[in-house]
Amino acid sequence: MEVPGNEADLRRFFAVCPDPLCVLRIDGSFLRVSDAWERTLGLGAGDLVGRNLLDLVHQDDVAATREQLERLRQGPVTLGLENRCRSRSGLYVWLSWSMLSVPDEGLVYAWARNVGKQKRLERALMQRIETKMLVASISAHFVNVKLTDIDRGFQSALAELGRALRADRMTLFLLSEDGQRFLNTHEWCAEGVPSLRAERATVTRDAYPWLVERLFRLELVDVPRVADLPDEAASERRAFTELGITSLIRMPAAYAGRLIGVVGLDAVRAHRAWDKSVRALLQVVGEMFAITLERMRAEESLRDVIDQKESLREVVERQETAIETLSTPIIQVWDSVLVLPLVGSIDRHRASEITEKLLHTIVETKSHYAIVEVTGVEEVDSATAQHLISMLQTIELLGAQGVVAGVQPQVAQTASSLGIDLSSVQVHRDLQEALRWCIRELRAKSGRVGRRRGRVRGQGRGRVRGRG
Repeated sequence: MEVPGNEADLRRFFAVCPDPLCVLRIDGSFLRVSDAWERTLGLGAGDLVGRNLLDLVHQDDVAATREQLERLRQGPVTLGLENRCRSRSGLYVWLSWSMLSVPDEGLVYAWARNVGKQKRLERALMQRIETKMLVASISAHFVNVKLTDIDRGFQSALAELGRALRADRMTLFLLSEDGQRFLNTHEWCAEGVPSLRAERATVTRDAYPWLVERLFRLELVDVPRVADLPDEAASERRAFTELGITSLIRMPAAYAGRLIGVVGLDAVRAHRAWDKSVRALLQVVGEMFAITLERMRAEESLRDVIDQKESLREVVERQETAIETLSTPIIQVWDSVLVLPLVGSIDRHRASEITEKLLHTIVETKSHYAIVEVTGVEEVDSATAQHLISMLQTIELLGAQGVVAGVQPQVAQTASSLGIDLSSVQVHRDLQEALRWCIRELRAKSGRVGRRRGRVRGQGRGRVRGRG
């Protein structure tokens, strides 16, 4: 029997397309599937034909998928959606769908693409950005802080860090002047986790010889399971077990190569294994604490020692500059995309410094987009808004585009009430949305450049053949 031309074409297309293709009935049940479904979900035609798509969809995505299927039933329409579908192994795979409905035929033609890798990359990227922004937020506790408020800054920073890392307990130990004791000066505990500050108010250096030796070498100590500590750490294993600690990290806080204190992270309710991003974050926080502790000591010494060869005031100013730099990091999160998370208030002096630093980074990295994230800005008045608009206009002079992310409803209302026109500014609800927009714009530009180059090459070949 001769196969109709359109049927033959459909077979060939189903056979050669590397992505899963299917024909669904208008109710969402599979009518026909390509072989690529076997490679993507481990499910073939025998598993899928007659089965409804909603049976495969993750419970958190069912409502959105059902809504889109209903739209497909209402009339001829092309739409897209993303959801997670269960594979033969029981694991879920992220799929991005393009669907075309033909209600007269009672059919939906669909193409699915596995975007799991892209989702993982986006998630890792967002975690990296969130980590950088957490550092900026924590550092804000120490920017221009008065000596009398440093204790409160330490406590707030430990609480913010502990909640972000879902730790059970965070502790700051300060090394005594003689270097023989660690003083438990600050502690934060999650709800329901007992405090050990009274019990461990002072820890002698010889109580934990294995641990202390590594801390004085400025090594991070990461213990996923206290019970697995080696025999040479028997005293540490016994002590931590008695205190109910199952996993821990101890990060040395050092200044100029000298141990000043220790940042501690404890797990008590279950074993925890922290990844390298957490360790990197703790290293930055440890350095930040060390700078602040040294500043505190310098200010205390400044009261008694004035006529020194190098003014201690200069030391303090240098440390304040270091802390201020930490409070305004510029992060290159993608090729040609920078993120500037703003925290705290923005006056004319700080706006000028931020703009200068941002422009230098744009030139240095040859970036096309600079996302200014304003979620952490304390308040937006006419002066602050004017500083932001001026910064965005200056960015455009370098051929880059400024993008604003994290505008909260109350901020938008304030801007509107002040008569500030943001119509010419690219504004997004959050950082993730702004980053996706920049990436789409970069890919679109890259596609246009590729097409222009292709046309130029084609024109060049045509002229050569003419001369021949």
